[in-house]
Amino acid sequence: MSPVTREQDSAAAQDAGDWRTIAPGPAELDPRGYARRRTLLERGLAVLVPVALIGLWQILAGAGVLESNYFPPPTEIAASWADLVANGVYQESVLASLGRIVSGYLLGTLSAVALGLVIGSIRLVRVALEPTISALYTVPKLAILPLLLLIFGLGETSKILLVALTCFFVVLINTIDAVGGVSSRYHDVGRSAGASRWATLRHITLPAALPQTLTGMRIASGLAVIVIVGAEFVAADAGLGFLVWNSWNLGVPEHMYVGIVSISLIGVVFGLVLRGVEWLLTPWNR
Repeated sequence: MSPVTREQDSAAAQDAGDWRTIAPGPAELDPRGYARRRTLLERGLAVLVPVALIGLWQILAGAGVLESNYFPPPTEIAASWADLVANGVYQESVLASLGRIVSGYLLGTLSAVALGLVIGSIRLVRVALEPTISALYTVPKLAILPLLLLIFGLGETSKILLVALTCFFVVLINTIDAVGGVSSRYHDVGRSAGASRWATLRHITLPAALPQTLTGMRIASGLAVIVIVGAEFVAADAGLGFLVWNSWNLGVPEHMYVGIVSISLIGVVFGLVLRGVEWLLTPWNR
């Protein structure tokens, strides 16, 4: 055997040794069953972790490790929650906060989407307004609450406008970026098909920009909950923020935790609703 042949055989053997046989796993053998079990595991963990933390809290509070004046046992918080529901204070607080959040959120996001589509579609307008929008976005919205109170008083208008302004700039910036990022080739296809400006906006620009716009709307929902709580601390006589602040003044930590947990739950539910809306409106993005 010639040296060249031996080298070729050695190279072939070395190449053959690099191959590995991969046995199919559960995900390949039973993809639907694997996905179902995986989903059950993930949902179980999502429920188990907070339940375990609450159980640990209860154990530590019962053993005296946690100071009850600051961290009352979850059982006491649940009993206080039931009392607030029985006397109607809890329902009044939740409805007051929800009304302000939903009203301000819809006002801010819908106007931002409409304006963002226009600004993002016209390059000259986008270039002219982007610096101003960025500057206004960085202003802490709670910092303008005194101005809103001065102009509109202590009523609902000032708090709803505060939520609307908070949501407006987040959604506006995301919408402008999403519209500006739509490939020009899509617009060329629309023009070649004879589509009008409105048809192009409706059938090309809006669907392409929708995923990023909805992401901005999800972010804005969390900020809406945060900012309304801050506003209710200082300028409300009802609402979950007022419940937390008033409970602190009265030295009732159980009621404080009821308000804090309720605020968190509203944020979670709000986010889940928007994810459902995104799932319905963007089937191509699932």
